[in-house]
Amino acid sequence: MCESPDADVHHLIPRSIGGKDEPGNLITLCDGCHAAHHPSLQATLSRRFIERWACRLAKWLDGGRLLSDGFDWLGSILRLFAIRSFRESQLDVVLAALQGRSILFISPTGSGKSLCFQAPALLRAGTTFVISPLKALMSDQIAHLQHRKIPGTFINSDLGSAEKQARYEMIDQGMFKFIYCAPERFDEDTVSPIEIQRLLALKPNYLVVDEAHCIVRWGHDFRRSYGQLGQVRLRMGNPPVLAFTATAGRKTQDEIVRSLRMENPKIVVAGVDRPNIVLMRLRTEGDSEKIRTISRLLHFQHGGKTMLFVPTLKVGEFVQSELARISPENAIPFYHSQLSTARKDELLGKFTGRTDPMISCMICTNAFGMGLDVPNVRLVIHWQPPDSAESYLQEFGRAGRDRKPSLAVLFYDTANGYPKTDLKRRENSDDAKLLRFMAEKTINSTEMSSEDKEVALASKYDVIDEMFEMATPGRACFRQKLLNYFCDPADKKPRGFVIWLVSRLFSSRARLPRMSMCCDYCNRVTAQNLLDTLHRKLKWEVIKG
Repeated sequence: MCESPDADVHHLIPRSIGGKDEPGNLITLCDGCHAAHHPSLQATLSRRFIERWACRLAKWLDGGRLLSDGFDWLGSILRLFAIRSFRESQLDVVLAALQGRSILFISPTGSGKSLCFQAPALLRAGTTFVISPLKALMSDQIAHLQHRKIPGTFINSDLGSAEKQARYEMIDQGMFKFIYCAPERFDEDTVSPIEIQRLLALKPNYLVVDEAHCIVRWGHDFRRSYGQLGQVRLRMGNPPVLAFTATAGRKTQDEIVRSLRMENPKIVVAGVDRPNIVLMRLRTEGDSEKIRTISRLLHFQHGGKTMLFVPTLKVGEFVQSELARISPENAIPFYHSQLSTARKDELLGKFTGRTDPMISCMICTNAFGMGLDVPNVRLVIHWQPPDSAESYLQEFGRAGRDRKPSLAVLFYDTANGYPKTDLKRRENSDDAKLLRFMAEKTINSTEMSSEDKEVALASKYDVIDEMFEMATPGRACFRQKLLNYFCDPADKKPRGFVIWLVSRLFSSRARLPRMSMCCDYCNRVTAQNLLDTLHRKLKWEVIKG
């Protein structure tokens, strides 16, 4: 047995042949002695030795300025979740959270946002509250935690009274590390004040707000209870807030920070620049030219799948019938919110490849993209500009998740090719009128006061106008316009040696390949020369005939 503060725990009888985690079967060994017992694990044990001393060096150089207690256990967290390393943006979030800072993290779906709050929560004493909008998400995440032997639970309306009471008793005793609930769990109009008080009395170490864009009053996912979370946080003792969303422009970021009362938060934006996706805005004269161009695009053999986004059910049915009329092979299914649950599941299964026959192309409203993670979507087409840059990033970001060359095509009508200063022409374009009508319908259906509705609607109009301005080619790169919308280039600060050292230990940077093509402005692409340019630059095969 080795007497060292850095000793490893070794099983005398290995677990693989039935050894137990009991004191009589355990001894402590230094790294060298431990490696002697496990010749096949020498590299792994050496890494832990290097990791331990590098952390001590980083702490000594840092002097307590950037690194807090617990960061040197990040290697153990990675091993707990069976992950080799954090992504660079994930590590930035985790280090800031360990310092007790509030954080807003904007990163695409499937980028590992859960790890960004699970890691610091496990390294700090106390319980973490997770506000999640969907029951299915709560259940999935709790199952994942329990698989890792991490105590967590959820409280929602699906629980029977006896089960709910048992969980509250365990919460009172501090037996859970994570507690999931919907924001409506704190509404005194629908939930017992006694239940609410039992949750608030816990004083969590973090308040995690997932899908934080639901706070924004002009967003299509707005939920009134999300807007009350700032007050809930105050009643919990003002814990640090860790807020996450897949996409939020700077205006939306400001609204989230203000609503959650976040003091000097760290805002981390990742995944906005997708250099493997070529961005094309194509100007067309009417619906007929759009249909013809789409039909030609669908004849490319790019080895992946295609998503065609439409704004409404009526437009989707029109596009579906017109494409089928031009060519029977363009008979494409249409996914929308009014389909039966069975039909939705069927289409989703065929598109993702879980069931046969597989579907390689789908017409869809934005209802289809939520939570979808298909790696080989190669082409995303938008019939018209969506209602915000946030929606556009979320939707075209479905493409190229396997890091291979992909294409996003955004159509805008000649009627929408207005100068930025021509407000009357912008408001009277058919595409803009449709989005304004939909915004009015959504906001008028909420329970906000008339004054709040007026403010929210004006904000929504501004967001629509910003998207339409970006969708109109001008004297600037389309990609750069999007980047500037989501993050300020001036916010980027050089990383010091200490953070560089910690990053080398615990994170990796996945660099996406940058294509020779960028956007319609940089490459001077029009609807007329699009196919020739793609064939020459991306080397996609064109089917003649």
